[in-house]
Amino acid sequence: MALTFRVHTEIPDDLRARLVDLWVDATNAGGAVGFVAPVERETVDATAFRQFGVGLDLLLVGSESPDGAPAAFLVVTDHRFRLMDHVRLLKTVIVDPKHQGQGYGTELLREAERVARTLDGVELLHLTCRGGLGLERFYGKCGYTEVGRVPRMLRVGADDYRDEIHMALTL
Repeated sequence: MALTFRVHTEIPDDLRARLVDLWVDATNAGGAVGFVAPVERETVDATAFRQFGVGLDLLLVGSESPDGAPAAFLVVTDHRFRLMDHVRLLKTVIVDPKHQGQGYGTELLREAERVARTLDGVELLHLTCRGGLGLERFYGKCGYTEVGRVPRMLRVGADDYRDEIHMALTL
C-alpha cells in the first residue's frame, strides 16, 4: 500500500501527539532517531517541541489509512544561514516500526526530494545518520552519497561511540 503525503507548516496538537508516540515507538524498537532505547514519552515530547517548528521548516507526514494516522515522517529544515539557502537538512527520518521493510522509508525520501524541488533555489538535500547500523547503505540506495564522517561524534552508551555520517543528494 502506498503512502499519502501531506506537508505541514503548522502542527495541530493532535498530530504532534501522534508523531511523538511514533517517535517513541521507533526509538524503543531500536531506531537511530535521536535517542537511545528505552526512552520515555516526556523526553521525546520535549525535543519535539523544538523539532516541529514552523515558518522556514516543513513537516512531511505519510499515512496509509483514511484517518491520517502517521506511518512515516521527517522534517525539512532550512539551515537559517545565507550561504546555505540552497540546501535543506532532512531531520528525524522515521518510519513506524510496524511498517519497516515495506518501502515506506524510500517513499518518504522520494517525496522529500519532490517537495524540495518545489522550494525556490533549493539544490541539495543533506542528512546525517548514526554509524554502526548500516543506515548509510539504505540512504545510498535512495541516491544519497556519503560526503563526510565525524568519528565518535555520538555517544549512545558509556563505552559506545558512533560515527555521525553526513550524506547528500544533489537535486
